[in-house]
Amino acid sequence: MHLAILIGHFPPTAFGGAELQAEGWARRLAASHQVTVVTRCDANMPAGHAARDGFDVVRLPVSRVPGWRTLADLRAIEAAVAELTPRADLLLCFQTFVSGLAGTRAGAKLGIPAVVWVRGEAEYRLGDSRFTRWLSPRVWSAAAGVLVQSEANRVDLLAELERHATRRLSRVRERLSVVGNGLEMPAPTPIPATESVLSVGRLIADKGMDVVIAACARARRPLTLAGEGPERAALRALADRLGGDVRFAGHVGRDELSRLYREATVVVLAARRGEGLPNVLLEGMAHSRPVVATPCAGTRDLLTDEMNGLVVPAGDAVALASALERLAAEPELAARLAVSARATAECFAWEKLLPRLERELERWSRA
Repeated sequence: MHLAILIGHFPPTAFGGAELQAEGWARRLAASHQVTVVTRCDANMPAGHAARDGFDVVRLPVSRVPGWRTLADLRAIEAAVAELTPRADLLLCFQTFVSGLAGTRAGAKLGIPAVVWVRGEAEYRLGDSRFTRWLSPRVWSAAAGVLVQSEANRVDLLAELERHATRRLSRVRERLSVVGNGLEMPAPTPIPATESVLSVGRLIADKGMDVVIAACARARRPLTLAGEGPERAALRALADRLGGDVRFAGHVGRDELSRLYREATVVVLAARRGEGLPNVLLEGMAHSRPVVATPCAGTRDLLTDEMNGLVVPAGDAVALASALERLAAEPELAARLAVSARATAECFAWEKLLPRLERELERWSRA
């Protein structure tokens, strides 16, 4: 099968969860299929064609005119898909907008089934945005298949359709499947004795980094934040005001990120919303670290409180600080949670998920 993966940005210059998952899936699917990634060019990756890791990457130029950019993207993606040789058998579109919209449009014109992989809550919170409420149900119902990352995402997406787009509900339900995020499983290492906290993600309000800073200051725990974003200066000011011991690591590569996981005694995800199936939470669990997280979307499928992690309310720095203090005071609990977290993460190893995704893609390629 010739599989075309459509995504707005693609590594090595993009390091978000969707981008890293797309790269991982492209590499593994290329072992049995022809894979072409269609994406935008970036500052350090000019437009053009390249081959890497057994698959091809087509990078498209990006318009600098804001009002024209989306239309230009749609046309460029359609043209790139039409030029693929041999013809693509399936389009796998990461995120509803722009890739899902482009893929379903191009697929309809070219007679190629398109699958849309929803990557986070923002894509299906239909009550939050008129644009999302208008666009997302139309894209999903035009797709041959729709993927989400967790059962919680599936339930929530269908509930949103029932509230806001009832006539699309049955059509989307019959083509909706769950495939989780793939994981590299590192060798387990013992929990260090440093009582250090790690949180990984974009420095934006939805990630709750301000809550992590406040909680660590309250619990007097050193904190490392790995990630960049528009709130960096405000978060730095908050850390200074609270007297927190916070290191801003910025964007880090995969090897450096693995080192940060190994050095941490606990991994925290304090997201308020916006998650699909959080890569950073899975990675912390894969490194055999106790995790503390908020019950957003896919987290509810990963964590059972007191069993393989601790769950705290979103936005509650006091509850998060208490959880950190408890893990420090009860090393037996921390060790037990770490072992259970690792066992949960092992279910998401690439080799376990790959056959499931391939079955779904083969089914949809015949749609």
